[in-house]
Amino acid sequence: MNTGVISSRYAKALFEYATEQGAEDEIYSCAFQLLNALREVRDFSIILRNPVLSRQERVELICSAVAPSDVFRRFAALVVKDEREELLLFIAHAYITLYRKAKGVCAVKLVTAVPVDSVLKEHIEQLLATKHCNAIEIENVVDEALIGGFILETDSQRVDASVKGQMDRIKKQLVRTNRKLV
Repeated sequence: MNTGVISSRYAKALFEYATEQGAEDEIYSCAFQLLNALREVRDFSIILRNPVLSRQERVELICSAVAPSDVFRRFAALVVKDEREELLLFIAHAYITLYRKAKGVCAVKLVTAVPVDSVLKEHIEQLLATKHCNAIEIENVVDEALIGGFILETDSQRVDASVKGQMDRIKKQLVRTNRKLV
């Protein structure tokens, strides 16, 4: 089974149907909620494959993880009917990617040693604004191991301006230099 192709097809069909129904933003939110539920409840996927559960119970279980709309409920019923519950994680990721591409949303991951306030987030959004992005979503991850500075990740680029990153680069350079001497 080709997980990527199947997931992409389901996500594309969901996106097209949600767009027809004017619910693509709502399904985008549901996709994130579903991802969080699948990450937080480790046995969620295993429970969905339990043969004791009826199809309707599986649909209800999926819908209980999100704030479902009629569009999402229909989608969950289709996934259960086709026995593709194990692909929900991949379908949600594929839907998010399709949505962002269609709406011109650029996703940015900002890793810092301390939480970032809203003023700084707005400033970063202004700095990153391009003609290709209609909106920018910033995910702030706190990693105290950075000591200071930040790591900024976009779809295609990674900028490491952290103190830890600089120390690692200096260490590599010193090791490389000392190897030549020995």
